[in-house]
Amino acid sequence: MQIHVVKKGDSLWKLSQYYRLPWQELAAVNRLTAKDILSVGQTLFIPTPFTYTVRPGDTLKEIGDLIGVSVAQLQQANPGVTDVNLVAGKQLNVPERTKKDITTNAFAEPVPKAKENFDAAAKGLSYLTMFSYEVNEKGELKPLDDTEFLKDVKNKNVKPLMSITNIKDGEFSEEVGTAILTNKEITNKVIDNSLAMMKQKGYQGISVDFEFLGKKNKEAYNQFLRTLTGKMHQQNYIVMTAVAPKISATQIGEWYESHDYKAHGQIVDYVILMTYEWGYSGGPPMAVSPIASVKKVLDYAVSEIDPNKILMGINLYGYDWTLPYKPGGEFAKALNPVQATQLAGKRQAAIKYSRKDEAPYFRYWDKNKKEHIVWFEDLRSMKAKFDVVDQYGFAGVSFWNLSFGYPVFWNYLVDRYDIK
Repeated sequence: MQIHVVKKGDSLWKLSQYYRLPWQELAAVNRLTAKDILSVGQTLFIPTPFTYTVRPGDTLKEIGDLIGVSVAQLQQANPGVTDVNLVAGKQLNVPERTKKDITTNAFAEPVPKAKENFDAAAKGLSYLTMFSYEVNEKGELKPLDDTEFLKDVKNKNVKPLMSITNIKDGEFSEEVGTAILTNKEITNKVIDNSLAMMKQKGYQGISVDFEFLGKKNKEAYNQFLRTLTGKMHQQNYIVMTAVAPKISATQIGEWYESHDYKAHGQIVDYVILMTYEWGYSGGPPMAVSPIASVKKVLDYAVSEIDPNKILMGINLYGYDWTLPYKPGGEFAKALNPVQATQLAGKRQAAIKYSRKDEAPYFRYWDKNKKEHIVWFEDLRSMKAKFDVVDQYGFAGVSFWNLSFGYPVFWNYLVDRYDIK
C-alpha cells in the first residue's frame, strides 16, 4: 500500500509506468474517470503488487518505501537479496503485511445519499449507527424511515445500531434530557420503547447520543446508562455512547459537564470520542480535527477509559470558508474529500498539507473575486489519524457521517486493517 501525492506533470499513465500497475487499475481503485483532472497535492491510493520488478538504481529501502514494507520484510520474503545483488529486471516477492484487527462504526441518516455512500463503505464497517430516533419528554420515539436502508445494511453483513438522541426541533435539548433522566418512569419508558423498536427492526445494539445536558444532569445521565446497559446486556445487545471532546474532568461548558468519561467507560461497551469540529461552519477557518487538539482529548480519555473501549471519532468532511472570515457572517459550506479535490482542480489550486495539523488545505478565488480557503481530509490526514489510533491502542474508530462520500478511503482502510 502506498499513498502518492500528485506532482506537476503527473498523469495516470505516468504513474502506471512508475508503479508498474495498469492505469485502468489505478483509476478504478481511486474511483477516477477520464474527465477527472489530477490536482497538484491530491492523494492517490496505490495498491501493492504481488511482485516488484527492480529498476536501475533501486535500493531495498527505496523499494520498501514505495510499496509500504520494511527492508527486513523484503529480505525475509526474498532470502539472500541485498543492495549488492539487486539488479535491474530482478523479480522480488512483495511480502504480505500483517494486519491489525479494528472495530469501526459509521453514523448515517436514512437518506439516499448516505445509502449510496454506504455501498462503498460497507466493506470497512463493523457497525452502522442509524441517526437518529429522537426521544421526547414523554419517552416516546419519533419514527424513522429506516426499513429499506436496514435491509441493505444486513445484506452486507454490517451490524446495525439504533441511535437515540435528545434532539428537539433540530437541536439538542437540555429540557428533553432532564425530563428523560430525572423521572424513573420516563427512563424506563425510553428503554422499553427502544428495546421494542430494536426487536421490531432487527437492530443489534444502541448508541446513546444525549448532548448539552448541563452539569446538573451528570450523575442522572450515568444512572440512566447503568439502567439501560443492564437491560440491553440481558438481551445480548451492545451499548455505545458518544461524548464531547474533553481534555479534563473539570472542563466547563454545557456540552462537556454531563459527560463523565470514567463512568461511561465503566458502564458501556464502547465510548465514541467526538474528536472533530474544532473547525466548524460558523467558526474561523481551520482544520476540522487538528491532530494536536485531538491528542489532548485522547490523553485525557486514556486516563479514564480502557483504550479497548474507545472509538476515536473521525470526520468525513471539511469546510469551504469565504474570506475574510467575519464572526456571525456567512457560514462555511461543508463538502466531502472528493468535492474538495474536484474544486481544487476546477480552480487550478495546488493542494497544500499542514504537518502541524495533519490536514490538507487550499485557497482559491471564486467568480465574484472573493477568496476562499478549504480545509478537508485526504489519505495523508486519514493515515495520520490511524497512526494515532494504533499508537494509543484503541479498539477502533467511528465516522461522522455517511452523508459525505469518500469511496477510495474504504479501499485504504481494508488494505490496512482486518475489520472485526
